[in-house]
Amino acid sequence: MSLIHSDNRSALLPLNTVLFPGCTLPLQIFEQRYLRLIKTCLRNNHGFVVILISAGKEVGDTPETYSVGTYVEIIDWEMLENGLFGITIEAKHRVRVSNPCAQDDGLMTGEIETLPLADAADIDCVTQLPDLVDTLKLLEQHPYIEKQAMEIDYSSTQDVCHKLSQLLPVDPLVKQSLLEINNTAEKIDRLRELIQQIQY
Repeated sequence: MSLIHSDNRSALLPLNTVLFPGCTLPLQIFEQRYLRLIKTCLRNNHGFVVILISAGKEVGDTPETYSVGTYVEIIDWEMLENGLFGITIEAKHRVRVSNPCAQDDGLMTGEIETLPLADAADIDCVTQLPDLVDTLKLLEQHPYIEKQAMEIDYSSTQDVCHKLSQLLPVDPLVKQSLLEINNTAEKIDRLRELIQQIQY
């Protein structure tokens, strides 16, 4: 079996979805290359990288992808009634992907570099970001989101920014731009712009 994970290389799962650190996503797996990936991850207790497709499709030929994604771990799995393999993944941290390549069955791997967390220790969410906190609480009450029972740490600027970025009803390309922002203050400003655009 070809190598799909090492300290500086990881398998890639290209999706039309952006996943932010601390957020979860249920998936149904049916392609053989991804079944191989999931089984290997479960057996060896490691994760993989979710990355947004820039050209191509989730199914079939190997797509082109962006260079920043998130390293995820499988937190739950089951065989579904429709015969597919269901997993739930949780994003752990952002990574930069370089030198992507496809194996014989089309499974992509890439060299990965963990991106550092932006410094947000001096920002108090309650007093300095009440607009973001209020918007996130409103989104959390939506019936679809409420079913997900998402855990949100409202005392953490990083968590508020990540969960708000995940839940805002904006295009995946916009979410990708948020994921790629390294500066917390810049991300907060961008989130405020998006909220204003959605409201008006």
